[in-house]
Amino acid sequence: MSEVSGKMKFWTKGFIFSFIFLVLNTFLIVLILINRIFFSIPWIASIYTFIRPWLLTFFYNYTILVYAGAFIAYAILLIIYVFGYNLAKAKHMTGSIIYVFSLLGFVFVTFMASHYAYFSILFNQDLTLNTRLMLFILFLPITFALGLFLFLINADFLIFFKDLVKARKIWRKNRPKFTIEEKGKMTHINIETDEFIFSPVPMLIIAQYLQSKGFSVSWFVRGAFNHLISLIITYLTGWPRARNALFRFTGMKIGKNCHISQKAIPDPILPELIEFEDGSGCGIGVKLLTHNAMNLQHGSFSFGPIKICKNARIGAYSVVLPGVTIGEGSIIGANSLISEDIPPFSIAFGSPAKVIRQLTEEEKKLVDKQY
Repeated sequence: MSEVSGKMKFWTKGFIFSFIFLVLNTFLIVLILINRIFFSIPWIASIYTFIRPWLLTFFYNYTILVYAGAFIAYAILLIIYVFGYNLAKAKHMTGSIIYVFSLLGFVFVTFMASHYAYFSILFNQDLTLNTRLMLFILFLPITFALGLFLFLINADFLIFFKDLVKARKIWRKNRPKFTIEEKGKMTHINIETDEFIFSPVPMLIIAQYLQSKGFSVSWFVRGAFNHLISLIITYLTGWPRARNALFRFTGMKIGKNCHISQKAIPDPILPELIEFEDGSGCGIGVKLLTHNAMNLQHGSFSFGPIKICKNARIGAYSVVLPGVTIGEGSIIGANSLISEDIPPFSIAFGSPAKVIRQLTEEEKKLVDKQY
Protein backbone atom coordinates (compact mmCIF):
# COMPACT_ATOMS: atom_id res chain seq x y z
CA MET A 1 0.00 0.00 0.00
CA SER A 2 2.91 2.38 0.75
CA GLU A 3 4.31 1.95 -2.77
CA VAL A 4 0.91 2.66 -4.33
CA SER A 5 0.33 5.68 -2.10
CA GLY A 6 3.82 6.93 -2.97
CA LYS A 7 3.08 6.72 -6.68
CA MET A 8 -0.24 8.46 -6.18
CA LYS A 9 1.51 11.19 -4.21
CA PHE A 10 3.96 11.88 -7.04
CA TRP A 11 1.18 11.69 -9.61
CA THR A 12 -0.76 14.27 -7.57
CA LYS A 13 2.28 16.54 -7.22
CA GLY A 14 3.03 16.24 -10.92
CA PHE A 15 -0.55 17.03 -11.86
CA ILE A 16 -0.67 20.02 -9.47
CA PHE A 17 2.64 21.35 -10.84
CA SER A 18 1.50 21.02 -14.46
CA PHE A 19 -1.97 22.37 -13.66
CA ILE A 20 -0.49 25.46 -12.02
CA PHE A 21 1.69 25.89 -15.10
CA LEU A 22 -1.40 25.59 -17.29
CA VAL A 23 -3.42 28.12 -15.21
CA LEU A 24 -0.61 30.68 -15.07
CA ASN A 25 -0.02 30.49 -18.80
CA THR A 26 -3.73 30.74 -19.54
CA PHE A 27 -3.93 33.77 -17.23
CA LEU A 28 -0.92 35.30 -18.99
CA ILE A 29 -2.49 34.78 -22.42
CA VAL A 30 -5.79 36.34 -21.29
CA LEU A 31 -4.00 39.41 -19.91
CA ILE A 32 -1.93 39.82 -23.06
CA LEU A 33 -5.01 39.50 -25.27
CA ILE A 34 -6.97 42.02 -23.18
CA ASN A 35 -4.04 44.43 -23.14
CA ARG A 36 -3.46 44.02 -26.88
CA ILE A 37 -6.99 43.86 -28.31
CA PHE A 38 -9.48 45.42 -25.91
CA PHE A 39 -7.93 48.02 -23.60
CA SER A 40 -4.58 48.85 -22.09
CA ILE A 41 -3.78 47.56 -18.58
CA PRO A 42 -1.22 50.03 -17.12
CA TRP A 43 0.55 47.65 -14.73
CA ILE A 44 0.83 44.95 -17.41
CA ALA A 45 2.31 47.48 -19.82
CA SER A 46 4.76 48.72 -17.15
CA ILE A 47 5.94 45.23 -16.19
CA TYR A 48 6.23 44.18 -19.81
CA THR A 49 8.22 47.31 -20.71
CA PHE A 50 10.64 46.66 -17.83
CA ILE A 51 11.30 42.95 -18.38
CA ARG A 52 10.89 42.78 -22.16
CA PRO A 53 14.58 43.53 -22.99
CA TRP A 54 15.75 40.79 -20.64
CA LEU A 55 13.22 38.27 -21.92
CA LEU A 56 13.93 39.18 -25.54
CA THR A 57 17.65 38.67 -25.00
CA PHE A 58 17.20 35.27 -23.36
CA PHE A 59 14.35 33.86 -25.46
CA TYR A 60 15.36 35.29 -28.86
CA ASN A 61 18.94 36.56 -29.06
CA TYR A 62 20.41 33.59 -27.14
CA THR A 63 18.25 30.92 -28.78
CA ILE A 64 21.10 29.33 -30.75
CA LEU A 65 23.32 29.27 -27.65
CA VAL A 66 20.63 27.64 -25.52
CA TYR A 67 19.86 24.94 -28.10
CA ALA A 68 23.58 24.37 -28.69
CA GLY A 69 23.99 23.95 -24.92
CA ALA A 70 21.14 21.44 -24.85
CA PHE A 71 22.73 19.50 -27.71
CA ILE A 72 26.10 19.41 -25.94
CA ALA A 73 24.37 18.30 -22.73
CA TYR A 74 22.65 15.46 -24.61
CA ALA A 75 25.99 14.38 -26.12
CA ILE A 76 27.71 14.35 -22.71
CA LEU A 77 24.81 12.50 -21.08
CA LEU A 78 24.86 9.93 -23.88
CA ILE A 79 28.56 9.28 -23.26
CA ILE A 80 27.86 8.95 -19.52
CA TYR A 81 24.99 6.55 -20.21
CA VAL A 82 27.09 4.31 -22.49
CA PHE A 83 29.93 4.32 -19.96
CA GLY A 84 27.63 3.52 -17.04
CA TYR A 85 25.69 0.84 -18.93
CA ASN A 86 28.89 -1.00 -19.90
CA LEU A 87 30.41 -0.54 -16.44
CA ALA A 88 27.26 -2.09 -14.93
CA LYS A 89 28.15 -5.40 -16.61
CA ALA A 90 31.14 -5.69 -14.25
CA LYS A 91 30.29 -3.31 -11.39
CA HIS A 92 26.53 -3.34 -11.10
CA MET A 93 26.00 -0.76 -8.38
CA THR A 94 28.45 1.87 -9.67
CA GLY A 95 27.42 1.41 -13.28
CA SER A 96 23.73 1.56 -12.39
CA ILE A 97 24.19 4.81 -10.46
CA ILE A 98 26.02 6.36 -13.42
CA TYR A 99 23.54 5.40 -16.14
CA VAL A 100 20.49 6.27 -14.00
CA PHE A 101 22.09 9.67 -13.34
CA SER A 102 22.43 10.16 -17.11
CA LEU A 103 18.76 9.24 -17.62
CA LEU A 104 17.82 11.74 -14.93
CA GLY A 105 19.84 14.34 -16.83
CA PHE A 106 18.17 13.46 -20.14
CA VAL A 107 14.72 14.02 -18.67
CA PHE A 108 15.73 17.27 -16.95
CA VAL A 109 17.34 18.74 -20.08
CA THR A 110 14.32 17.71 -22.18
CA PHE A 111 11.97 19.33 -19.66
CA MET A 112 13.93 22.60 -19.67
CA ALA A 113 14.46 22.66 -23.44
CA SER A 114 10.79 21.97 -24.22
CA HIS A 115 9.60 24.77 -21.93
CA TYR A 116 12.24 27.14 -23.27
CA ALA A 117 11.05 26.40 -26.81
CA TYR A 118 7.47 27.01 -25.72
CA PHE A 119 8.16 30.44 -24.17
CA SER A 120 10.43 31.38 -27.08
CA ILE A 121 7.34 31.45 -29.28
CA LEU A 122 6.23 34.70 -27.62
CA PHE A 123 9.53 36.43 -28.37
CA ASN A 124 10.18 35.23 -31.90
CA GLN A 125 10.59 38.53 -33.75
CA ASP A 126 10.36 36.78 -37.14
CA LEU A 127 6.63 36.19 -36.56
CA THR A 128 3.78 38.63 -36.12
CA LEU A 129 2.33 39.05 -32.64
CA ASN A 130 -0.97 37.48 -33.65
CA THR A 131 0.85 34.43 -35.02
CA ARG A 132 2.90 34.14 -31.83
CA LEU A 133 -0.20 34.30 -29.64
CA MET A 134 -1.98 31.73 -31.80
CA LEU A 135 0.98 29.30 -31.59
CA PHE A 136 1.35 29.97 -27.86
CA ILE A 137 -2.30 29.02 -27.29
CA LEU A 138 -2.08 26.04 -29.67
CA PHE A 139 0.90 24.50 -27.90
CA LEU A 140 -0.33 25.17 -24.36
CA PRO A 141 -2.15 21.82 -23.83
CA ILE A 142 0.72 19.93 -25.51
CA THR A 143 3.25 21.57 -23.21
CA PHE A 144 1.00 20.84 -20.22
CA ALA A 145 0.81 17.12 -21.09
CA LEU A 146 4.53 16.90 -21.85
CA GLY A 147 5.40 18.70 -18.62
CA LEU A 148 3.25 16.32 -16.58
CA PHE A 149 4.79 13.30 -18.32
CA LEU A 150 8.39 14.49 -17.85
CA PHE A 151 7.77 15.51 -14.24
CA LEU A 152 6.58 12.02 -13.33
CA ILE A 153 9.44 10.31 -15.16
CA ASN A 154 11.91 12.65 -13.47
CA ALA A 155 10.45 11.81 -10.04
CA ASP A 156 10.72 8.09 -10.88
CA PHE A 157 14.40 8.31 -11.89
CA LEU A 158 15.26 10.67 -9.01
CA ILE A 159 13.88 8.30 -6.34
CA PHE A 160 15.54 5.33 -8.05
CA PHE A 161 18.86 7.22 -8.14
CA LYS A 162 18.64 8.23 -4.45
CA ASP A 163 17.79 4.65 -3.43
CA LEU A 164 20.80 3.33 -5.37
CA VAL A 165 23.14 5.82 -3.70
CA LYS A 166 21.81 4.90 -0.23
CA ALA A 167 22.26 1.18 -0.93
CA ARG A 168 25.98 1.37 -1.83
CA LYS A 169 27.24 0.34 1.62
CA ILE A 170 24.90 -2.66 1.78
CA TRP A 171 25.99 -3.74 -1.69
CA ARG A 172 29.67 -3.55 -0.74
CA LYS A 173 29.64 -4.97 2.78
CA ASN A 174 26.38 -6.80 3.56
CA ARG A 175 25.21 -8.12 0.23
CA PRO A 176 22.67 -10.90 0.90
CA LYS A 177 23.23 -14.44 -0.31
CA PHE A 178 20.99 -15.96 -2.94
CA THR A 179 20.26 -19.29 -4.59
CA ILE A 180 19.00 -20.20 -8.05
CA GLU A 181 16.35 -22.89 -8.33
CA GLU A 182 15.11 -24.18 -11.67
CA LYS A 183 11.85 -26.13 -11.77
CA GLY A 184 10.76 -27.10 -15.25
CA LYS A 185 10.37 -23.91 -17.29
CA MET A 186 10.45 -21.67 -14.20
CA THR A 187 13.53 -20.11 -12.64
CA HIS A 188 13.42 -18.93 -9.02
CA ILE A 189 15.94 -16.45 -7.60
CA ASN A 190 15.71 -16.78 -3.81
CA ILE A 191 17.43 -13.94 -1.93
CA GLU A 192 18.06 -14.03 1.81
CA THR A 193 16.78 -10.54 2.57
CA ASP A 194 14.07 -8.69 4.47
CA GLU A 195 13.98 -5.97 1.84
CA PHE A 196 11.26 -5.63 -0.76
CA ILE A 197 12.30 -7.53 -3.88
CA PHE A 198 12.21 -4.35 -5.99
CA SER A 199 14.52 -2.36 -3.73
CA PRO A 200 18.03 -1.67 -5.10
CA VAL A 201 20.13 -4.50 -3.64
CA PRO A 202 17.79 -7.43 -4.42
CA MET A 203 17.04 -5.87 -7.80
CA LEU A 204 20.74 -5.70 -8.72
CA ILE A 205 21.21 -9.33 -7.66
CA ILE A 206 18.39 -10.25 -10.02
CA ALA A 207 19.99 -8.08 -12.72
CA GLN A 208 23.28 -9.94 -12.32
CA TYR A 209 21.64 -13.29 -12.94
CA LEU A 210 19.48 -12.04 -15.81
CA GLN A 211 22.56 -10.53 -17.42
CA SER A 212 24.27 -13.94 -17.32
CA LYS A 213 21.28 -15.31 -19.25
CA GLY A 214 21.52 -12.65 -21.95
CA PHE A 215 18.94 -10.15 -20.73
CA SER A 216 19.44 -6.39 -20.63
CA VAL A 217 21.61 -5.00 -17.82
CA SER A 218 19.08 -2.20 -17.27
CA TRP A 219 16.06 -4.52 -17.40
CA PHE A 220 14.21 -2.67 -14.64
CA VAL A 221 14.58 0.76 -16.27
CA ARG A 222 13.81 -0.82 -19.64
CA GLY A 223 10.61 -2.19 -18.09
CA ALA A 224 9.39 1.39 -17.54
CA PHE A 225 10.10 2.14 -21.20
CA ASN A 226 8.28 -1.03 -22.29
CA HIS A 227 5.30 -0.01 -20.16
CA LEU A 228 5.22 3.32 -21.98
CA ILE A 229 5.32 1.52 -25.35
CA SER A 230 2.44 -0.70 -24.17
CA LEU A 231 0.37 2.38 -23.29
CA ILE A 232 1.00 3.81 -26.76
CA ILE A 233 0.04 0.50 -28.38
CA THR A 234 -3.08 0.24 -26.21
CA TYR A 235 -4.48 3.70 -26.83
CA LEU A 236 -2.99 4.92 -30.12
CA THR A 237 -2.68 1.94 -32.46
CA GLY A 238 -5.60 0.20 -34.14
CA TRP A 239 -4.04 -1.80 -36.95
CA PRO A 240 -2.90 -5.31 -35.82
CA ARG A 241 0.28 -5.31 -37.92
CA ALA A 242 1.31 -2.00 -36.36
CA ARG A 243 0.77 -3.42 -32.86
CA ASN A 244 2.79 -6.50 -33.73
CA ALA A 245 5.68 -4.36 -34.98
CA LEU A 246 5.73 -2.31 -31.77
CA PHE A 247 5.50 -5.41 -29.58
CA ARG A 248 8.44 -6.93 -31.49
CA PHE A 249 10.36 -3.74 -30.71
CA THR A 250 9.99 -4.51 -26.98
CA GLY A 251 11.46 -7.99 -27.53
CA MET A 252 8.38 -10.18 -27.98
CA LYS A 253 8.57 -12.96 -30.57
CA ILE A 254 5.57 -12.75 -32.90
CA GLY A 255 5.08 -14.95 -35.96
CA LYS A 256 3.08 -14.38 -39.13
CA ASN A 257 -0.63 -13.54 -39.13
CA CYS A 258 -0.89 -13.13 -35.36
CA HIS A 259 -3.70 -11.02 -33.95
CA ILE A 260 -3.03 -9.38 -30.59
CA SER A 261 -6.14 -7.38 -29.77
CA GLN A 262 -6.46 -3.93 -28.19
CA LYS A 263 -5.59 -3.50 -24.52
CA ALA A 264 -3.54 -6.70 -24.44
CA ILE A 265 -0.84 -6.19 -21.78
CA PRO A 266 2.46 -8.08 -22.09
CA ASP A 267 4.79 -8.24 -19.11
CA PRO A 268 6.90 -5.04 -19.31
CA ILE A 269 9.75 -6.46 -17.24
CA LEU A 270 10.58 -9.51 -19.40
CA PRO A 271 8.64 -9.29 -22.69
CA GLU A 272 11.43 -11.26 -24.40
CA LEU A 273 9.98 -14.42 -22.86
CA ILE A 274 6.65 -14.10 -24.72
CA GLU A 275 6.22 -15.92 -28.03
CA PHE A 276 3.26 -16.04 -30.41
CA GLU A 277 3.65 -18.61 -33.17
CA ASP A 278 2.10 -18.24 -36.64
CA GLY A 279 -1.66 -17.72 -36.69
CA SER A 280 -2.02 -17.42 -32.91
CA GLY A 281 -3.59 -14.54 -31.04
CA CYS A 282 -5.36 -13.18 -28.00
CA GLY A 283 -8.51 -11.18 -27.29
CA ILE A 284 -9.05 -7.76 -25.75
CA GLY A 285 -7.43 -7.12 -22.38
CA VAL A 286 -5.40 -10.35 -22.14
CA LYS A 287 -2.50 -10.13 -19.65
CA LEU A 288 0.71 -12.09 -20.26
CA LEU A 289 2.88 -12.33 -17.13
CA THR A 290 6.42 -13.70 -17.41
CA HIS A 291 7.59 -12.86 -13.89
CA ASN A 292 6.27 -13.17 -10.35
CA ALA A 293 7.51 -11.50 -7.17
CA MET A 294 4.46 -12.25 -5.01
CA ASN A 295 5.62 -15.55 -3.53
CA LEU A 296 5.44 -16.93 0.00
CA GLN A 297 9.17 -16.34 0.30
CA HIS A 298 9.59 -12.60 0.66
CA GLY A 299 12.82 -12.32 -1.34
CA SER A 300 11.92 -14.59 -4.24
CA PHE A 301 11.74 -13.55 -7.90
CA SER A 302 10.45 -16.08 -10.42
CA PHE A 303 10.28 -15.95 -14.17
CA GLY A 304 9.41 -18.26 -17.04
CA PRO A 305 8.47 -18.14 -20.74
CA ILE A 306 5.01 -17.96 -22.23
CA LYS A 307 4.45 -19.71 -25.55
CA ILE A 308 1.26 -19.46 -27.60
CA CYS A 309 1.63 -22.20 -30.19
CA LYS A 310 0.48 -22.16 -33.80
CA ASN A 311 -3.18 -21.16 -34.34
CA ALA A 312 -3.93 -21.10 -30.59
CA ARG A 313 -6.32 -18.42 -29.30
CA ILE A 314 -6.84 -16.82 -25.90
CA GLY A 315 -10.23 -15.31 -24.99
CA ALA A 316 -10.69 -11.72 -23.86
CA TYR A 317 -9.53 -10.57 -20.40
CA SER A 318 -7.72 -13.81 -19.62
CA VAL A 319 -4.49 -13.95 -17.60
CA VAL A 320 -1.56 -16.16 -18.60
CA LEU A 321 0.94 -16.91 -15.82
CA PRO A 322 4.71 -17.47 -16.22
CA GLY A 323 5.95 -20.77 -17.64
CA VAL A 324 2.73 -21.62 -19.51
CA THR A 325 2.56 -23.14 -22.99
CA ILE A 326 -0.76 -23.14 -24.83
CA GLY A 327 -0.69 -25.98 -27.33
CA GLU A 328 -1.26 -25.77 -31.06
CA GLY A 329 -4.83 -25.02 -32.09
CA SER A 330 -6.13 -24.72 -28.53
CA ILE A 331 -8.88 -22.25 -27.61
CA ILE A 332 -9.06 -20.58 -24.18
CA GLY A 333 -12.38 -19.13 -23.02
CA ALA A 334 -12.74 -15.51 -21.93
CA ASN A 335 -11.81 -14.45 -18.36
CA SER A 336 -9.70 -17.54 -17.78
CA LEU A 337 -6.63 -17.89 -15.57
CA ILE A 338 -4.10 -20.11 -17.34
CA SER A 339 -1.66 -21.38 -14.73
CA GLU A 340 -0.68 -24.70 -16.35
CA ASP A 341 0.15 -25.94 -19.84
CA ILE A 342 -2.79 -26.54 -22.15
CA PRO A 343 -2.38 -29.54 -24.50
CA PRO A 344 -2.77 -29.10 -28.28
CA PHE A 345 -6.23 -28.91 -29.88
CA SER A 346 -8.07 -28.41 -26.60
CA ILE A 347 -10.88 -26.16 -25.42
CA ALA A 348 -10.29 -24.83 -21.89
CA PHE A 349 -11.69 -22.13 -19.66
CA GLY A 350 -12.14 -21.23 -16.01
CA SER A 351 -10.06 -19.99 -13.12
CA PRO A 352 -7.82 -21.89 -13.11
CA ALA A 353 -8.41 -22.98 -16.72
CA LYS A 354 -9.33 -26.65 -17.18
CA VAL A 355 -9.58 -28.63 -20.39
CA ILE A 356 -13.25 -29.19 -21.23
CA ARG A 357 -12.75 -31.33 -24.29
CA GLN A 358 -10.53 -32.03 -27.27
CA LEU A 359 -11.28 -30.68 -30.73
CA THR A 360 -12.85 -33.10 -33.18
CA GLU A 361 -11.05 -34.03 -36.40
CA GLU A 362 -13.33 -31.67 -38.35
CA GLU A 363 -12.57 -28.83 -35.93
CA LYS A 364 -8.85 -29.53 -36.19
CA LYS A 365 -9.06 -29.09 -39.96
CA LEU A 366 -10.81 -25.75 -39.50
CA VAL A 367 -8.23 -24.55 -36.98
CA ASP A 368 -5.20 -25.78 -38.93
CA LYS A 369 -5.45 -23.14 -41.63
CA GLN A 370 -2.40 -22.46 -43.75
CA TYR A 371 -2.07 -18.76 -44.57
